[in-house]
Amino acid sequence: MVSITFGDARDIAAIMPIMNAAFDPKYGEAWTASQCLSLLAMPGSQLLLAAIENQIVGFALTRWVLDEEELLMIGVDPGFQRQGVATQIVASIISIAKNSGRQNLFLEVRANNSAANFYTRLGFAAKATRRGYYRGVDGQRFDATTMALNF
Repeated sequence: MVSITFGDARDIAAIMPIMNAAFDPKYGEAWTASQCLSLLAMPGSQLLLAAIENQIVGFALTRWVLDEEELLMIGVDPGFQRQGVATQIVASIISIAKNSGRQNLFLEVRANNSAANFYTRLGFAAKATRRGYYRGVDGQRFDATTMALNF
């Protein structure tokens, strides 16, 4: 069973192996520990941790301003992918956002990433394209699709 809890800056070291394993470096999507720490220092940001039997297997970083929440990063250990972990993380984010009075939940996903299908199944809709949003390690640029879920 997956348990979802809030984390803080002390948990960044624990999520970095997942961050590095879950994202193909070709696309330049993974964050560094210092980027994660910088986000958590900002008001309105939060870290959610997904654990199975006390082992952290996934995480999400979000932030909110007024009535809008943004899912900035979500990662699941490759050994636990396709087992419902990400679905439970997103469900928790949606519940927290709704209970906190948010009206919208936004995210961005690389345009050629199959994760867009996952988000569509959860009710998100594509709203816009950001040209060249991601920069791969070789300098190649990749578009991002902005998706939204309205409550």
